Amino acid sequence: MILRICANPRLKLAKMIKVSSLCILLIALTAISAQNLTGYPTRDEVPDVNSPQVQAWLKEIDLTGVPAIAPYPPGDPTPVCPTAAVNANDCIRGCQSCNGDDLFECSAPNTWGVTFDDGPAPSTPALLDYLRTQKISASFFVMGSNVIMYPEILKREVADGHHLASHTWSHHALTTLTNAEIVAEMKWTEKAVFDITGLRLKYMRPPYGEINNRVRFVLKKLGYVVVDWTGDEFDTLDWQPIPESEKITRFTSSLDAYAASPRTKGFYCLEHDITPEGVLLAQKLVPLGIARNISFASVAGCEGAAGYQNSNATSSVPLPGTATATAGTGPSRSQSASGGSVTSIVTAKVPGAASHTGGAALGVASVFAALVASILLV
Repeated sequence: MILRICANPRLKLAKMIKVSSLCILLIALTAISAQNLTGYPTRDEVPDVNSPQVQAWLKEIDLTGVPAIAPYPPGDPTPVCPTAAVNANDCIRGCQSCNGDDLFECSAPNTWGVTFDDGPAPSTPALLDYLRTQKISASFFVMGSNVIMYPEILKREVADGHHLASHTWSHHALTTLTNAEIVAEMKWTEKAVFDITGLRLKYMRPPYGEINNRVRFVLKKLGYVVVDWTGDEFDTLDWQPIPESEKITRFTSSLDAYAASPRTKGFYCLEHDITPEGVLLAQKLVPLGIARNISFASVAGCEGAAGYQNSNATSSVPLPGTATATAGTGPSRSQSASGGSVTSIVTAKVPGAASHTGGAALGVASVFAALVASILLV
């Protein structure tokens, strides 16, 4: 349709000039949209390590000295623990309950480190609305596959003063992947977030909490800090198909035990914003913390550190009807979302934000074709 309109020989000179200008812009925008649609790996699949982009990333990383730990067999969904004797130096979180030097407690005293995994998702905006009413800043451990699907929700997370962190591209257990696959999972997610917000992620949470010293080595080479959650008692079980009342009762007991402790350090919870049920549960758990005079903070706020690798980056994420915000001073009951000296100011739109909706290029074409048609009728 575009070519038929643009190449119409019956146009008068004046109209031809107008149409030609629009056609050039249309073709350029269509090409940009197509590039965005095809520039990222398939959603929810481990990215191809033989792609030129991944190969370029691998050349930038020195993995000399990486522990010689073979990838574990995949399980359902977590990996199968090695049946042979495991070297204690492997420090496997799942099989050996070993945390290594991962962050698993919020460093701020009496503080609930608020984290949500797996988004962004259609259920996320309702959570953002609630967190805004409570003046709570959270860390969102986002999946690259969902970032390119819902870029506007990601922008709102930053605009509302929240902190972004990585949860890999496809949510496969990293201990089952090769070193190159780990790099691909992390770098594609990092690229997606950077393309949309201008922020380079610093913190990450491994899917299922599965990690060992080989994975830690690769992640450190990429500049990442690993964040777990503070034991099973602070897993809200929002992902489990059990009655909500049981989840609330169990978590209430965990908060009571914490409230009776010295509270010299805080804790990190495991929550998810991928389902409406998880979002609703979060809204019922937060008041339990408030009632016990517990403060709330993002991971960066908990640690009092910069939230991103490019700590002085300016993020450009305009949202219609959303007030300009500075992520480092966003709403919170305690620490700032971005932490430290991070300056993440919402100013102007980032060009070339990725889209994963199949109709993007078609939508651009339809709009401009309509404009061309209107000119022809003049």
